[in-house]
This record gives sequence, structure tokens and C-alpha cells, in this order.
Amino acid sequence: MESEPLTLKDKFKFLCHKGLECFNECCKNQNLFLTPYDVIRMKNRLKITSTEFLKKYTTWHIGYYTGLPVVMLKMEPKCPFVSEEGCTIYEDRPSSCRLYPLARVKIGNEEYYYIVKEDFCKGFEEDKEWTVEEWIKDQGAEVYNRMNDVFMELISAKNRCKRELSEDEIKMVYTACFDIDRFREYLSENYDVLSYSDEELMVFAIKWVIKNILQK
Repeated sequence: MESEPLTLKDKFKFLCHKGLECFNECCKNQNLFLTPYDVIRMKNRLKITSTEFLKKYTTWHIGYYTGLPVVMLKMEPKCPFVSEEGCTIYEDRPSSCRLYPLARVKIGNEEYYYIVKEDFCKGFEEDKEWTVEEWIKDQGAEVYNRMNDVFMELISAKNRCKRELSEDEIKMVYTACFDIDRFREYLSENYDVLSYSDEELMVFAIKWVIKNILQK
């Protein structure tokens, strides 16, 4: 169940902690979509390559509405990173986990948030009050929002493209956006990208896809 749209100054009550009977329930039986920045943070936390991370922990398909690759975490049926004590990669958890119980929508320069209320969640019965802005800061979500906005530029460019991508083009978009380590190798012969951080390369890769695939 979702709320009416909230602005940064709107308030809500929520708190999650190990004392709640529903603790970890939100880490089960979910469709968890990953952004390119999520993959970077998680694979670096695990000290493995993006190729290894994607193969071991994710599946992907072509989005019905976007026609672009959609990467999802394998739950089977719970998150591979959840323990009885909570998330084992908490400092580098994905965007949707980080923002929960909020969901973010950005249209142009307008940004809105919605409260996502699961029936099992007891966190809403806690008395801790936040503004949306306070919650974003407390959860360290600012950088995720900024980096995910870069990915949204790609989705907007695909919407303007008005054509279906070929199988090879889709695979290249997947590699460029999500398999950042393999894409670095692909580019290294023609571009000076070896010194780029993963975050810098992600931004470069998205702009590269827009220019070389979506605008050709």
C-alpha cells in the first residue's frame, strides 16, 4: 500500500530494529531491482568483480516498458545477505532497502516520495518521527539518489529513441551499465579509463551508451 506523494519536508513515523517481531521479514520474497550504483557498492563490499557479482547473485531480463536490461537480486526466497542479526552488507545495501519504507519518484526536476506499507511491518507502530529529508540523510541515501538520477538519464534517452534495441545492443547496455569491470576492459584500448573510479566510469558508461547506441 502506498501513501499520497510526500515532499522532503513532510513527516512520517517509522523505526526498524531487532526488537520487532517482523525484523528481517522485508528481506524475504521480494522483487529487488538493482541499479548500476547498487552493483558497484555491493561488489566492492564483497571484494569481487562486477562479473562475478552479477553471475552469482543476480538475474536479468529486458524491461517491458523500457526495453532496457533490468537486474534483480536472487532472493531464493530470502536475500543472500541477510542474517539473524540483520543485513551483512548494511553500509552498502541497495537503494530500495536504504530508502524503505519510502519509494522515490523523480519526474523532470520534481522529486516525490511515497510510503510503502507492508502488512507485516510493525515499524510504523513505533513513535519515531522523521521528515523525508531527515530520513534520506540518516540512511545515507543522498549519493544513491544522485547516482541513480544519472541512470535515469539513460532511461529518458531510451524513451526518446523510439526504436527497439537489437540483442547485441541490449547486451552492450547491460555490460556498460552493470558489468563495470568488464566494460572497463572493453574501453581500455580506445579510452583512458583505467584511472577512473567505478563511479566515474559508471557516469562515463551511461553517457557512452546514450551517444553510441541510443542516439546513433
